Amino acid sequence: MKLVMVVTKLTGNEKNDRARAQEYCRYAAHKGVIPVSAYLNFHGMFPDELGGAVEHVLAVRLAKRVDEIWVFGNETDEEKQKRIEEACREYGGRAKYFDAREIGEDLLLCTMFSEELIEKLEEMEEF
Repeated sequence: MKLVMVVTKLTGNEKNDRARAQEYCRYAAHKGVIPVSAYLNFHGMFPDELGGAVEHVLAVRLAKRVDEIWVFGNETDEEKQKRIEEACREYGGRAKYFDAREIGEDLLLCTMFSEELIEKLEEMEEF
């Protein structure tokens, strides 16, 4: 199974940002990969003034260890292209963009079928 870093656009609304990151990680798991989100793992872990810098260093290190980077958003075509270019510059050519509007139905289904996910994950090869 591939290890995939899930990257989401942060809005500053911590509750919504966390929910969105969880939603995209669920989607990735349903697609047969092991998702990891730097936001879910590191955000707020270091509350001092250098916390953001530490989180960024950890995210960059994590990005070097994963097989792919999945960038999620719902930007216009021009903004989407800019985010893809930024992700490729920051993380290399392993970045893929997923438009939330295009995968919306799949996102909804992923919240409903945990039993099927367990079966699917058990059937997949371990790494």
